[in-house]
Amino acid sequence: MKINLLSCMPHDVQRNLVQKHYGAGSSMLLSDYENNYVFFLMSGYAEAYIQNAEGSMAFIFCYEPNSVFGEIEPFYEGNLKPVSIIAITNCDVKILHKDHFLAWLKNDFNAVKVLIQTISEKLVKNGLLIEEMSLMTVRERVLRCISIYHYRNMLPFLSKRQIALEANTPIRSVNRALMQCYEQGILCYKDKSIEILNEEVLYTYLPTYLQKK
Repeated sequence: MKINLLSCMPHDVQRNLVQKHYGAGSSMLLSDYENNYVFFLMSGYAEAYIQNAEGSMAFIFCYEPNSVFGEIEPFYEGNLKPVSIIAITNCDVKILHKDHFLAWLKNDFNAVKVLIQTISEKLVKNGLLIEEMSLMTVRERVLRCISIYHYRNMLPFLSKRQIALEANTPIRSVNRALMQCYEQGILCYKDKSIEILNEEVLYTYLPTYLQKK
């Protein structure tokens, strides 16, 4: 049975936990702002993303129930972090101040071991995502990107440039993929906006964790 970090937390540390609720679409952590807490996700799904100066976002990791984030910051004394966390469904979390977190780890080797396992799993998942994306065709990567934005009701903010960035492909390849999708009756790109023609087919390109909800 997999052990998560919260399950091995002793009662004297648990007394310092604070429970919070975030509605879908709410910011949980913002980049360039100092974070003094470790977040334990009790229910819901959240995502980490990087936002550029123009406001475009690239989503890089999904957090599921019983996962943890903010666990790196107590050990990191460099520049402020570029990653933000957003609730993509309603989320309930428990947060622990970094001072209590570090004091706990200092006296509990088992917790340190679980923390290292948790960070390792994130690295493996990111590696698998990169591998999965690399095996997709340009068309599949473009549809994946569009399906995510449509699912989040953010499609009006999606540009060809952002699709090219997230699909890791030149804009000319994005144009070819959009034309293929139009010919197949999935979507139409016109006047710098995307109209969805077949939502059912489009949603088959959603990441697995979003298809579950």
